[in-house]
Amino acid sequence: MPIRRLDDQLISQIAAGEVVERPASIVKELMENSLDAGAGWIHVTIEHGGLRRIVVADDGNGIARDDLGLAVARHATSKIDSLDALESVASLGFRGEALASIASVSQLTLTSRAVDADRAYAITPATSAEPRPAALDRGTRVEVRELFARIPARRKFLRAPATEFAHIRKAFNQLALSRFDIGFVLHHDGTEVARIAPAHGPDAMQQRVDKLIGGAFGDHAVAVDEQAAGMRLSGWIATPGFSRGQADRQYSYVNHRPIRDKVFNHGVRLAYRDLLHNQRHPAYVLYLTLDARQVDVNAHPAKAEVRFRESRLVHDFVFRSVGRALAAVEAKPHAAREVELPVITAAAPAADQSAAASRAPVQHAFDTQAQTSAFAGIAQTRAAYEFQMPAMPAAASAPASAVADVAAVEQGDDVPALGYALAQLHDIYILAQNKEGLVLVDMHAAHERVLYERLKQEYSAGQIQSKHLLVPETLSLSEQEAAAVETHAEALAAVGLEITRAGPKSGHLRAVPALLANEDYVALAYDMVGELGEGLRGPQGVRDRIDDVLADMGCKAAVKAGRRLTLTEMNALLRDMEHTDRAGHCNHGRPSWVQVDMAGLDRLFMRGK
Repeated sequence: MPIRRLDDQLISQIAAGEVVERPASIVKELMENSLDAGAGWIHVTIEHGGLRRIVVADDGNGIARDDLGLAVARHATSKIDSLDALESVASLGFRGEALASIASVSQLTLTSRAVDADRAYAITPATSAEPRPAALDRGTRVEVRELFARIPARRKFLRAPATEFAHIRKAFNQLALSRFDIGFVLHHDGTEVARIAPAHGPDAMQQRVDKLIGGAFGDHAVAVDEQAAGMRLSGWIATPGFSRGQADRQYSYVNHRPIRDKVFNHGVRLAYRDLLHNQRHPAYVLYLTLDARQVDVNAHPAKAEVRFRESRLVHDFVFRSVGRALAAVEAKPHAAREVELPVITAAAPAADQSAAASRAPVQHAFDTQAQTSAFAGIAQTRAAYEFQMPAMPAAASAPASAVADVAAVEQGDDVPALGYALAQLHDIYILAQNKEGLVLVDMHAAHERVLYERLKQEYSAGQIQSKHLLVPETLSLSEQEAAAVETHAEALAAVGLEITRAGPKSGHLRAVPALLANEDYVALAYDMVGELGEGLRGPQGVRDRIDDVLADMGCKAAVKAGRRLTLTEMNALLRDMEHTDRAGHCNHGRPSWVQVDMAGLDRLFMRGK
């Protein structure tokens, strides 16, 4: 077939495939135009999941009559006029493709009234290129009907209306979180689904976040606000207790632009690394602000991806900022880990009454052995507290002394954060009392974290030992990766990984960290080199693998369920937890302890009602 020039209509439809993937893409593009136009309110109306009708109206600056024709033309925009402007673009839209692409795959009507105009004008590209008078108070209104009606092959790939509306709602929420000073309204099939007023002030902003993200995010949210090197990271991250099975609660913004960026996401993920259980994902709403010239927003047709000119600087800044916020929470775990116990009636269920009755004589029998055991426990409690508590009167009986000890714990000003152990429950949990109330500790999870952090400190104190390979492994690399190996050879050697460049696209793996000698160190080397080539924390990745080994060692060495501890041992573990980083979670992200305050206990037993 000879080479032929494509007609404009086919060119527009091909280009539309990069911008208009589904109805949610249209909503996103039109809402971004409204944001760029200085809107105070944006109203979105959807019919039949966007397949039948989409309307986005705003009260922004509007478009002049003479510019309406250009507004729906390809590569026509008012937001940039030169390469320099593109390199420092601050608006959400700039490519001049959205309206033209939407018009090529649907029936589009654009109605707008400029700020200084005496009337509004409308244009429908499919029927006439000439603007006509229309009724509109102010701003711009874009109506899109019958998406892909003229392109059946594209329409058949769309999902059910409910599914398409779910994507629209996600895009709507994402943009509503990008600008707190603007109000948003969403209607679907005649029903108002969301009305979000402008939010001014930290409390109102967090209320918007809680409303849009849903769930218990607000109960677990931790504020982040860090500045360094001309960058600022603000927003909210959720404590590990609100981790998700999928990455559906992750909202990241760069200069108010919603983005998907692996450098940014990797930095956040790395900060959570020791706190997330298995394949859980963190939840967050984070806003990165930096010089517009330091980020390339022209990396993706849909403007969803960006490239940072100093990707490693951005990565480390995000990692450290989120890490500091998490560390601050872990430093005061009792303030973020309060729980309420469920109310369980004392009466046994009807089905179990006979079994309970048959057990009653055994459970409630009072004999000399039980009495002796009870007083032995009190004596042990007193003995464990004597070196920590004020001396009791000598004439006090054993039970009275135990009561006095408890009173001293409640009134003392020097009671540790986790208090003092009272007993062990089913040889799994430690029950302790502090000034706030009851503390429940998973002894294995707590001991695992203590051992892990201690192993990390000891290992970091000495040089990471390397094990040289008898026969070097040859690595097939890209030119970029080979160059990264040569540039960062010292950084890799510092973590026990010796890789030398052997050619334009190859390298030799000569030594690996001793702790990882029995693992798949070739795969490790490829991973590290790949991260170096992408500007991520390659050498840190080696240390992460070493931490995995240390975490496994800590888990295997930690006290196991079924081991009975003395009160002295329990108290020693509590004191170790108070001086251990991230003691609120085990190495796998499970919580290690919870606090039940006195108010919660009073509610449980309806005291004061």
